[in-house]
Amino acid sequence: MNQSEHKTGEWGQFVAEIRRRHVVRFALAYAAAAFVVLQLAEIVFPAFGIGESGLRLLVIVTTLAFPPALVLAWLYDLTTEGLRRTDDQPAGPLLHRVAVGALLIATIAATGGLGLYLARQGVVDITRPTPAPSAVRVASYDPNEPIRSIAVLPLDDFSPGDEQAYFTSSMHEELIAKLSMLDEIRVVSRTSVMRYDGTTMDMPTIGRELGVDVIVEGSVTRTPERTRVTLQLIHAPSDSHIETLQWDRVQVDDVLAFQTEIAQEVVAEVASQYDPSVFTAAAVEVDPAAQDAYFRGRYEYERGTPEGYRMALAYFEDAIQEDPDFAPALAGLAGARFLISLDEEEPSAPELTQAHEEAMAAMELDSESAEAREVLALIERSMPQLTGEPLIPAPPSSKRVHIVTMQDGVDSILVDMDVLDTAWVASVTSLGERIEERVRRWSVESRGSDSTPPNETRDMAFRARQYVSAGRYSEASQLLMTLVEMAPEMDPAWDMLTRSRIALDDVDGALRSVRAWQASGAPNAPSGEDVAALESAVGAAGARGYWSWTLARVEALAEAGGRVSLMDIATAHAALGNRDEAFDLLVDALERGDPAVLSIRSDPAWDEMRSDARFLELRRQTENIRFRRPRPPEGRGR
Repeated sequence: MNQSEHKTGEWGQFVAEIRRRHVVRFALAYAAAAFVVLQLAEIVFPAFGIGESGLRLLVIVTTLAFPPALVLAWLYDLTTEGLRRTDDQPAGPLLHRVAVGALLIATIAATGGLGLYLARQGVVDITRPTPAPSAVRVASYDPNEPIRSIAVLPLDDFSPGDEQAYFTSSMHEELIAKLSMLDEIRVVSRTSVMRYDGTTMDMPTIGRELGVDVIVEGSVTRTPERTRVTLQLIHAPSDSHIETLQWDRVQVDDVLAFQTEIAQEVVAEVASQYDPSVFTAAAVEVDPAAQDAYFRGRYEYERGTPEGYRMALAYFEDAIQEDPDFAPALAGLAGARFLISLDEEEPSAPELTQAHEEAMAAMELDSESAEAREVLALIERSMPQLTGEPLIPAPPSSKRVHIVTMQDGVDSILVDMDVLDTAWVASVTSLGERIEERVRRWSVESRGSDSTPPNETRDMAFRARQYVSAGRYSEASQLLMTLVEMAPEMDPAWDMLTRSRIALDDVDGALRSVRAWQASGAPNAPSGEDVAALESAVGAAGARGYWSWTLARVEALAEAGGRVSLMDIATAHAALGNRDEAFDLLVDALERGDPAVLSIRSDPAWDEMRSDARFLELRRQTENIRFRRPRPPEGRGR
């Protein structure tokens, strides 16, 4: 027998031995069992508060246990008499070498593949040194600790069929809007929470990404006979269950009143120190048929398609016919008409004008309606771009001011409205979002997909500031990462990127941004010593270390004659708990018309000051300024 035949014979003997020892059968059974276990874990783990980290650990264990299990399958066999060691048979040296080598390769493949997966997922990073450890804070829920921030995740629709999806969607958005009426609590915008629709992520991770204390999740079940809404209130950092609330109604005609009732009870549970009477004061009576038509219209509007806008237009018209004073429906009508016009080859000037008039009428009906404010502001901002003409000629030599009346002995503030106006509005409702997205897409389509706007980086920076002012930090971070790649010399973009990641509680990401900023060689980039100081500060105090580092840096830059925003200094003081300094600087920034003051509603850095009476008054005033429309020229009314 030659050497080739000898090797072939031994390989055949090895294959026969695998069959005799039932190794392949065991491997298939193991894979099937592991699949069933993982599927069950995905269903069962959330019920016991175990999130993705627990499921990931189970995957790791089942993967690493596979090679040792193969060894046991080689050595032992399950018989009717129990577990018995498989009888050895004479085998050549090649058989032993092949068996050992195969098991070694399987082990290396399993552990190596798992390591690469973890690296890609960011669990481990083999491409960069481990950063300095951040301070560890053990989270726990204290019912006496005030709640300063909350996020409402998209609600599950358990209604039969798909006919009540509009009701569930409206319940989610309106609940966010109702909770946003509270000045003392920061409520994460609908845009920011929509990416968690259907997620299996654990609550601490979601809470950390959104930077909130409490998360609300739940479901809606609606039939012609009954409506049931179930909400779970969870303390995000500790993943502690606070309360389960349930509303069961035989019939719900006044949906707005029902949503107000739910919002009141949510606030009573998570923030009993706040007065929920604001909801009662804001409640309005709207015809039930008008409400239903409005919510159906908004659901179609949210689809973002030409057909959806046309169906929405019809529903909004029905709502206004039922209740002519329902401002959100009139705002929706204006928004749908505006978007339909943009889907034509050339925007229709009469249609745009009618949409603008309807938006102004909605604002006159209810100046407190967020939908009316946003739709009007976004249409007015967009029309000069669409028509090529300014909407309203600026009056010559006029100075527009807004008087903020303060209490506690603080003088009134005159705000320069030529600097701080609706140009800084970013959408937070679904009506505004579709306009914002469609106008941006129209701008790209109108100039051609292959052309590049002459001021693209400036426009991107402006849009990022809008996202930041609306609390849409995830979108801002993604946009700014592109911007700093295109224009690494833009120091403000690097600073906004770092701040956005801090707002998302991504301290490691903020560190990476500062390192990349330093490497970019931008004019005012941090030095190597600055980066080392930041790493040390973050290692000792986490996000608070970042703010100490930021405060020292901007104050040093200001002393050296550099250009520094008062809001940068004010925000650093607020994050560090220096209330008096933060408030004084905030007042100065508002007097100077610094647009960054609009971010105080959504910036987590100000959470510790949300119960301060001085801050509350300023926050209310900046909300009015945020949606203020330009004053028409003299002699021309609206």
